[in-house]
Amino acid sequence: MNKKLQFRSLLVTLLVFTSALSFAGEGDTTKIRVHDAVHMNWWGEYKTWGVFPPAGTNYRRINLDFTLGCPPTGCSDWDYTVQVEALHHTGNFDSTLLQAPFYTIGTGSGSTSPDTVYGNQDPVYVTFFDSVANATDSTLASTFWIYLHSDLVDVLLVTDSILAYPGNFYNYTYGPGGIITDSVYVGAFYILPNVFTPYYNVFEVVERIELARVITPYGGYYNTSWSNTIQFDITDLAPILQDSVEIRAFYGGWSDGFAITLDFEFIEGTPPRIPIQVRNVYSSGPGGFPYGNAGNPIENYLFAKTFSIGANETNAMLRVIPTGHGAGTANCAEFCNRNYRIKLDGTQHFQQAIWRNDCGLNHLIHQAGTWIYDRANWCPGDKGNIFLHEITPMITPGSSISVDMDVDAYTNSVGGQNPNYILATQLITCANPSFTTDASMEAIIAPNNDFYYNRFNPICNNPIVVIKNTGSSALTSAIITYGIKGATPSVYNWTGSLEFNQSEQVQLGTIDWNSTTNMSDQFYAYVSNPNSTTDQYAYNDTMSNYINFPKEYPSSFVILFKTNTAYYESSYNVKDDQGNVIFSNGVLAANTIYRDTVVLAPGCYTFNVNDSGKDGLSFFANNDGTGYSRFVNAFGPGVLKFFEADFGTRFSHQFTIGYVLNTPEIESQSQMNVFPNPSSGLVTIDLVLPKAETGTVEIFNAVGQVIYTEKFENSDNPVITTNLSHLPSGIYFVTATTSESRITKRLVLQPE
Repeated sequence: MNKKLQFRSLLVTLLVFTSALSFAGEGDTTKIRVHDAVHMNWWGEYKTWGVFPPAGTNYRRINLDFTLGCPPTGCSDWDYTVQVEALHHTGNFDSTLLQAPFYTIGTGSGSTSPDTVYGNQDPVYVTFFDSVANATDSTLASTFWIYLHSDLVDVLLVTDSILAYPGNFYNYTYGPGGIITDSVYVGAFYILPNVFTPYYNVFEVVERIELARVITPYGGYYNTSWSNTIQFDITDLAPILQDSVEIRAFYGGWSDGFAITLDFEFIEGTPPRIPIQVRNVYSSGPGGFPYGNAGNPIENYLFAKTFSIGANETNAMLRVIPTGHGAGTANCAEFCNRNYRIKLDGTQHFQQAIWRNDCGLNHLIHQAGTWIYDRANWCPGDKGNIFLHEITPMITPGSSISVDMDVDAYTNSVGGQNPNYILATQLITCANPSFTTDASMEAIIAPNNDFYYNRFNPICNNPIVVIKNTGSSALTSAIITYGIKGATPSVYNWTGSLEFNQSEQVQLGTIDWNSTTNMSDQFYAYVSNPNSTTDQYAYNDTMSNYINFPKEYPSSFVILFKTNTAYYESSYNVKDDQGNVIFSNGVLAANTIYRDTVVLAPGCYTFNVNDSGKDGLSFFANNDGTGYSRFVNAFGPGVLKFFEADFGTRFSHQFTIGYVLNTPEIESQSQMNVFPNPSSGLVTIDLVLPKAETGTVEIFNAVGQVIYTEKFENSDNPVITTNLSHLPSGIYFVTATTSESRITKRLVLQPE
């Protein structure tokens, strides 16, 4: 080849390579909405087809944004299971043996196929007693259609039909008062015995691959504009999310429910490893597998299954979603901590607790029910955790593997209860990891204005991020660079030990707040230099999000804290940005109001309130009474910050002194908290007003009648307690009216 030809060949190669890079679509995102505010209720399933991208494109991440909202009728008061599944049409066929009748009465789902039918060709009359004439009368009998199926090839095909009058019954003669005095038998022209022909009903095998599971919150407080979004990473399920896919949302509730919106987000790029196949191992469906039923034990469903592993399927993992339901002996399966175990080829490799002990830290605070109670891998309003078990070392490509699951032994002896586990287990096989050395930034927990992270935000220091090892070599070190866009970045040197696909939550150091003139409302973080070398894939290194700035308060203010009767469960303190305790409460007493004045230097601080009983300062389902906490102005009237009393386990509030971030101000809007809610009778109405005012608190029943009235005078923080236990259960409305504002809150009464 001459030099000119060589150059031309090289130029073409470079142009093709450059063009491929230009149009590779790295990071391009395709968003697809499948369900759009679909109103779910009454054990309903909602199926629709989503048109997803075709096969042939790799995605470094596929997200499912699962949004619950309130329908026009309002949200349900109860915690029910919602499952989202891809109905995977496998292309494989199976059959069931059925019996085809020679004839049916009627067609469609309402048809019947009796053993014998009696009918008449000519009109038939039916007698009846006429109570007005006090005598026997008659009317023409109703006709019915007999549909014949006599095709020996298509045994369900309708080949003929007969319009018939009824036969084989008695007509009665009635005397005065409706007394039967005689009877006449009405015969039949047609006497057709039915003949049943066996046939095989062939159907395509459709697998239910569960994508996500969320338990609805106690939504009685929420108005019709409320919504809550939870994101799921479903990248590993890419093989079944191609072309047209039928998506099923199932609402396991026995009441009017919620609205569901499902948004799929396909982000182009290279995943940590390319998934090849998704196989169902166990799929209980909404009814769950029975637990503790001696006559039908869960082992009948969790038996060993063998799967062939292709030669190209070099990596594998198990994806498990288990949630417990029902209240049998020991309150199983909802309120008992049990374990599942996984055996591969007969050898146990994994044991996992089916439990959530953090429901009191739910991002949906103050629900209209027992939201704080820990449960079997779910909390009201949150997702069921998904457990991933890496089984790559246990598989042999080109061979097979047996998967078996067991749950702790248990027998239910409580009649009328049906404990069960709703369980989905999938075997996912993949190619080898795409990279040897790669770290990814998986999440920014704080600072972040996403409501799902509201427990941790806003912050003024110590950001929290999640990093992940997406390379085959163990990750032992990395550099995390972070900051507010427009400000000077900060650097954190991380060390640890993460195997492939493992992640870790990392708390970073300080944030630079000095460059305030150019500072934006976005925070970013990126990870680099994994294991002190070059990161092989830069597209998953960086994340950014919008933030809310923390509150700024005067250097001196008052912490107002009221204990309830369980004072020994409560504690509170103030810490600086180094974690040093600047102030903490002393010995507390029951039902006591504490006023603690704090004087703070410029800096970032955290106010922490803890409750060891996990039921906050106010909770309707205990007998602890009510407490509260807030920041108030040290030099005059006005509340700086009002804190929720029904907070569960604990809460933290970061704030600044002397930072020009969020201009310090007294609460500019009137606020009212009514607690506990629901209430068995004793109710506290806690008002926070921008200035001292005179006003009236009224309570109305559901038809608008005033059933309680109380006035307050010249107060910016009136607290009113009343006992409504004499009123019937139901919905009430509390209204506070001043010359400046009017606030109404819904109250649920459930007297004991």
